[in-house]
Amino acid sequence: PAAGGVGMDIFGAPAPPATMTAATPPPAATPAPAMDIFGAAPAPPPATPAEPETVRVPAITKDGLSVEFECSKPDNWNKQKSTLLAHFTNNTGDIVYGMNLQVATPKFVTMEMEPASSTTIPVGSGKVTQKVNVVNSQLGTKNLVLKLKIGFTSRGQKIEHMGTCNGFPAGTY
Repeated sequence: PAAGGVGMDIFGAPAPPATMTAATPPPAATPAPAMDIFGAAPAPPPATPAEPETVRVPAITKDGLSVEFECSKPDNWNKQKSTLLAHFTNNTGDIVYGMNLQVATPKFVTMEMEPASSTTIPVGSGKVTQKVNVVNSQLGTKNLVLKLKIGFTSRGQKIEHMGTCNGFPAGTY
């Protein structure tokens, strides 16, 4: 018979003889891993990006009000950029009103500061937060240092405190 004729498969080889008996389904087997058209197993799915590692740095504690920075790297491609999320914890035993945090950085650090989620801090947990984005242009040479000024009213008394926060891991922030 001619190539591609009856009784030939698509490559010109003789086809197996047809039988008239009813075919029984093959026994169920453990499915083999999926193969591509070349017989290779598919590539594993890409790894899920890990959550950015965070570091907590105590910033300031004064008259029952504590500030702690939760530091993270928002961009894998820009190691100089960091996000500092300030958590305010009130241990005064009374509500804190009119909280205002000011931050100053050295000239080699650029900073964008968002407003605090509230200026009133209830007693207890650090649910009031404030985001500070910084870019340390001399990362690896100079460590991040922040000058802080915090003001608030507690039990009718106005309190202001200044301090320096320099506990950031060297070469990272």
